Amino acid sequence: MLIAILFWSMSIGACGYALLLGGWEGRVTTVIILLATLATMQLENLLNLHWHDTNEVVFAIDLVAFIAMYIVAARSDLWWPLWVAAFQLNSVVAHFATMISPQFSALIYHGYEGLWAIPGQLVMVLGIHRDRGWKNNYDLA
Repeated sequence: MLIAILFWSMSIGACGYALLLGGWEGRVTTVIILLATLATMQLENLLNLHWHDTNEVVFAIDLVAFIAMYIVAARSDLWWPLWVAAFQLNSVVAHFATMISPQFSALIYHGYEGLWAIPGQLVMVLGIHRDRGWKNNYDLA
Protein backbone atom coordinates (compact mmCIF):
# COMPACT_ATOMS: atom_id res chain seq x y z
CA MET A 1 0.00 0.00 0.00
CA LEU A 2 2.86 2.37 0.80
CA ILE A 3 4.31 1.86 -2.69
CA ALA A 4 0.95 2.79 -4.24
CA ILE A 5 0.74 5.95 -2.11
CA LEU A 6 4.28 6.94 -3.07
CA PHE A 7 3.65 6.19 -6.76
CA TRP A 8 0.44 8.22 -6.89
CA SER A 9 1.96 11.09 -4.93
CA MET A 10 4.88 11.25 -7.33
CA SER A 11 2.64 10.84 -10.38
CA ILE A 12 0.25 13.59 -9.33
CA GLY A 13 3.16 15.92 -8.56
CA ALA A 14 5.03 15.15 -11.79
CA CYS A 15 1.96 15.36 -13.99
CA GLY A 16 0.77 18.55 -12.29
CA TYR A 17 4.18 20.13 -12.84
CA ALA A 18 4.15 19.04 -16.49
CA LEU A 19 0.63 20.37 -17.01
CA LEU A 20 1.48 23.76 -15.57
CA LEU A 21 5.00 24.33 -16.86
CA GLY A 22 5.77 21.71 -19.52
CA GLY A 23 4.34 23.35 -22.62
CA TRP A 24 2.41 21.30 -25.12
CA GLU A 25 4.82 18.38 -24.65
CA GLY A 26 4.14 18.26 -20.92
CA ARG A 27 0.38 18.45 -21.37
CA VAL A 28 0.26 15.71 -24.00
CA THR A 29 2.68 13.46 -22.11
CA THR A 30 0.62 13.88 -18.93
CA VAL A 31 -2.53 12.83 -20.76
CA ILE A 32 -0.71 9.78 -22.17
CA ILE A 33 0.61 8.78 -18.74
CA LEU A 34 -2.74 9.23 -16.99
CA LEU A 35 -4.75 7.43 -19.69
CA ALA A 36 -2.31 4.51 -19.76
CA THR A 37 -2.25 4.23 -15.97
CA LEU A 38 -6.01 4.42 -15.57
CA ALA A 39 -6.64 2.03 -18.48
CA THR A 40 -4.22 -0.49 -17.00
CA MET A 41 -5.82 -0.28 -13.55
CA GLN A 42 -9.37 -0.54 -14.87
CA LEU A 43 -8.69 -3.39 -17.27
CA GLU A 44 -6.69 -5.34 -14.69
CA ASN A 45 -9.69 -5.18 -12.33
CA LEU A 46 -12.37 -5.66 -14.99
CA LEU A 47 -10.69 -8.59 -16.75
CA ASN A 48 -9.06 -10.05 -13.62
CA LEU A 49 -5.67 -10.02 -15.32
CA HIS A 50 -2.74 -11.89 -13.86
CA TRP A 51 1.02 -11.72 -14.31
CA HIS A 52 1.85 -15.44 -14.57
CA ASP A 53 2.44 -15.20 -18.31
CA THR A 54 2.53 -12.42 -20.88
CA ASN A 55 -0.13 -9.86 -20.09
CA GLU A 56 -1.31 -8.98 -23.60
CA VAL A 57 -3.72 -6.24 -22.50
CA VAL A 58 -1.07 -4.32 -20.54
CA PHE A 59 1.43 -4.97 -23.34
CA ALA A 60 -0.98 -3.33 -25.81
CA ILE A 61 -1.52 -0.34 -23.50
CA ASP A 62 2.23 0.08 -22.99
CA LEU A 63 2.87 -0.19 -26.74
CA VAL A 64 0.24 2.43 -27.58
CA ALA A 65 1.64 4.71 -24.85
CA PHE A 66 5.16 4.28 -26.26
CA ILE A 67 4.03 5.09 -29.81
CA ALA A 68 2.22 8.22 -28.56
CA MET A 69 5.28 9.30 -26.55
CA TYR A 70 7.51 8.66 -29.55
CA ILE A 71 5.30 10.91 -31.68
CA VAL A 72 5.57 13.67 -29.05
CA ALA A 73 9.36 13.25 -28.98
CA ALA A 74 9.59 13.30 -32.78
CA ARG A 75 7.63 16.56 -33.01
CA SER A 76 9.38 18.30 -30.12
CA ASP A 77 12.56 20.36 -30.14
CA LEU A 78 13.24 19.31 -26.54
CA TRP A 79 15.24 16.32 -25.33
CA TRP A 80 13.22 15.18 -22.31
CA PRO A 81 10.29 13.72 -24.34
CA LEU A 82 12.76 11.39 -26.06
CA TRP A 83 14.03 10.16 -22.69
CA VAL A 84 10.48 9.65 -21.40
CA ALA A 85 9.67 7.63 -24.53
CA ALA A 86 12.83 5.57 -24.02
CA PHE A 87 11.79 4.66 -20.47
CA GLN A 88 8.36 3.68 -21.80
CA LEU A 89 10.09 1.49 -24.39
CA ASN A 90 11.74 -0.36 -21.49
CA SER A 91 8.26 -1.18 -20.17
CA VAL A 92 7.31 -2.56 -23.58
CA VAL A 93 10.48 -4.64 -23.79
CA ALA A 94 9.80 -6.11 -20.32
CA HIS A 95 6.84 -7.98 -21.79
CA PHE A 96 9.15 -9.80 -24.19
CA ALA A 97 10.85 -11.56 -21.27
CA THR A 98 7.74 -13.69 -20.71
CA MET A 99 7.24 -14.19 -24.44
CA ILE A 100 10.77 -15.55 -24.79
CA SER A 101 10.83 -17.45 -21.49
CA PRO A 102 7.39 -18.44 -20.17
CA GLN A 103 8.97 -19.60 -16.89
CA PHE A 104 9.99 -16.01 -16.09
CA SER A 105 8.98 -15.08 -12.52
CA ALA A 106 5.60 -13.32 -12.33
CA LEU A 107 6.77 -11.13 -9.45
CA ILE A 108 9.85 -9.95 -11.32
CA TYR A 109 7.82 -9.45 -14.52
CA HIS A 110 5.21 -7.29 -12.79
CA GLY A 111 7.81 -5.27 -10.91
CA TYR A 112 10.14 -4.76 -13.87
CA GLU A 113 7.30 -3.78 -16.20
CA GLY A 114 6.06 -1.05 -13.86
CA LEU A 115 9.48 0.06 -12.67
CA TRP A 116 10.13 2.35 -15.64
CA ALA A 117 7.27 4.72 -14.85
CA ILE A 118 9.23 6.24 -11.97
CA PRO A 119 12.40 7.32 -13.81
CA GLY A 120 10.28 8.40 -16.79
CA GLN A 121 8.31 10.83 -14.66
CA LEU A 122 11.41 12.05 -12.86
CA VAL A 123 13.11 12.75 -16.20
CA MET A 124 10.00 14.61 -17.32
CA VAL A 125 10.14 16.92 -14.28
CA LEU A 126 13.92 17.43 -14.47
CA GLY A 127 13.79 18.02 -18.23
CA ILE A 128 11.03 20.61 -17.94
CA HIS A 129 12.88 22.34 -15.11
CA ARG A 130 16.14 22.46 -17.08
CA ASP A 131 14.44 23.63 -20.27
CA ARG A 132 12.68 26.43 -18.39
CA GLY A 133 16.01 27.44 -16.84
CA TRP A 134 17.72 27.58 -20.21
CA LYS A 135 14.86 29.53 -21.71
CA ASN A 136 14.71 32.02 -18.83
CA ASN A 137 18.47 32.50 -18.49
CA TYR A 138 19.64 32.30 -22.09
CA ASP A 139 16.48 32.63 -24.17
CA LEU A 140 17.13 29.13 -25.54
CA ALA A 141 15.16 25.87 -25.72
